[in-house]
Amino acid sequence: MKKITFQRNELYEKVWTKPVSHLTEELGISSHKLYKACEELEIPTPSAGYWAKLRHDKEVNRPELPESDKESFTLTIREGKNKSKCKGKATKTISVPKNLYKPHKLVKQARKNLNKKSLNRFNRVRGGRPLDISVGPDNLDRGLRILDTIIKESEKRGYSVHSFLDNSSRWTYFKIGEDQIFFQLREKGKRRKRKPEEKERSWDYDYEYTPLGKLQLKLFRNKWGHPSRIISDTNSQQLEDRLDEFFFKLESMAENKKQRRIEREEQRRINKLEKEIEEAAKVQLENESARRATLEEQGECKSNSV
Repeated sequence: MKKITFQRNELYEKVWTKPVSHLTEELGISSHKLYKACEELEIPTPSAGYWAKLRHDKEVNRPELPESDKESFTLTIREGKNKSKCKGKATKTISVPKNLYKPHKLVKQARKNLNKKSLNRFNRVRGGRPLDISVGPDNLDRGLRILDTIIKESEKRGYSVHSFLDNSSRWTYFKIGEDQIFFQLREKGKRRKRKPEEKERSWDYDYEYTPLGKLQLKLFRNKWGHPSRIISDTNSQQLEDRLDEFFFKLESMAENKKQRRIEREEQRRINKLEKEIEEAAKVQLENESARRATLEEQGECKSNSV
């Protein structure tokens, strides 16, 4: 176990002068731990796009450090048993077991609903409910082990994983605070257009799909649209060895989404306040006009009576 004590003013300067990815490497902690320290010390953090604007010499907004009774915060970190001996290389902290042992209930349900012998038109295993998984039969066990590791690790970090059906599509997402980040596991594939003589029936599909053995984890800010982040098998690394990177990207996305939500909520609050002020001014003007009309009417009545 090791402890890091952050001084409020010092940490504020750091998070506004260096990107999170640089700070986490410098301090030897995860982005989740860094954001936790900022939250404890009530330190505002850069919004989405802040560093990109800086790189392009665009105007940015850096809020003042608000007043607070908190001056410091001590973070306790559990050190890994095996430390990297190579400077500059990230330490792998998340490992995928070789066998599926005591699977999470979501993985257990998915395994029950998957049948290697039942394939869809893309030559992926049918089913997977309640998880969003689409892989070939040869990678099914491996895919379930990866998902099981991810779900268990996310719960250790204080997140939860949920699933629901929408328009016949299965969606799985992380609930991080008030925000949702959707994710899915896919196996890359290729397609080949069939020749007319290869079709047994006229209504057979025009393309033949073949899984390529490479797995991908995709992260989405919202249900529909293109993935915001993709972590894949590469020639030098398997997906299992990139889960630390996966969680780094997940937490960065979650923080960006949180900041955008806060900005939207603040803008809605400002719009509501401006509308209330406008309506109050309108009512005041109407009341003033009615009061003047009454006074004028009373003045006319006195003149007529004289």
